[in-house]
Amino acid sequence: MVLFQETEVLRLLDLYTELHADSSNVTTKSGVLLKQRAREMLTTSLNKSFPREQPWTENQVTVKFKNLRSDYSEYRWLSSQPGFQADGEGLDEDWWQGIKRLRPKGHAFKGKLPWVFESRMREIVGDVGQDNSLQRPVKKQRTQQIEEGRQEEGGDDTAMVQLVQTDDVQSPPHDDVGNEEGLGSRQEQEHSGLAVKDDANDFSYSRSLARSVEQSSVAAAGMARGFQDLIAMFQEHTASCRALEQQLTQRGAETPSLVLAEQRSVLLAIARSLEQSTRATADMAQGYRDLVKAFVHESDTRQQREG
Repeated sequence: MVLFQETEVLRLLDLYTELHADSSNVTTKSGVLLKQRAREMLTTSLNKSFPREQPWTENQVTVKFKNLRSDYSEYRWLSSQPGFQADGEGLDEDWWQGIKRLRPKGHAFKGKLPWVFESRMREIVGDVGQDNSLQRPVKKQRTQQIEEGRQEEGGDDTAMVQLVQTDDVQSPPHDDVGNEEGLGSRQEQEHSGLAVKDDANDFSYSRSLARSVEQSSVAAAGMARGFQDLIAMFQEHTASCRALEQQLTQRGAETPSLVLAEQRSVLLAIARSLEQSTRATADMAQGYRDLVKAFVHESDTRQQREG
């Protein structure tokens, strides 16, 4: 939800690695996510390393690491493609267009190689990233995603949803009561499977919302900088016009010079650009507010459902 500079992300990962080295800080079977206490320590240490007017919150740091983990998964896939070069040298436009057709998210690394976070993420996550779950059954993968999502949001004691394969449910062959119990077990399993699927979709939606909020904040920051530059340019040209007008007045010139006419024309163009930028900034601000509201609403809904 906030813009992290490269040095801040590197420090975040260094602190994460130190905490991750202590197994008592790790809360999931995958050995990646940190417990609540460790996440608090991570956020506190990061804020001490980079004092800010508004310190990072635990949720902001958690979302940033989650996005980095997703990026690492994409990077691992990208690095497995034929012709890949870690430094990005020799990867022409045709190669990147092929990547875009195969996996659009992988194309986001164009112009960002070498990826400076790779070694630290490999130390934390391992050589396979999030895609290591592709070799596991789909239901088990979804279960782990839900477990990790809940632990990121809520704490250490969230129980993992247990899934039982249909083939493992066997009814006693000569017991009617057993048959009824077996049927009930299968129905309960199917209901659990549907619930897990819904939760997995919710988790994916939440992750996408978080990423969109962060990307929108980056875009808004860039637009704000451009708007400030435009204002500075307008002020500079206004001062030039006034100075030129004063010179002409002192000389007693009755007809405005061509230079002054050009300055006024430029000033008018900048004023129009400012007007357009103001409208665009207002539209972006409204969209950003709507996005944040959706993120907060979805988070509250999920917490109420899990509570």
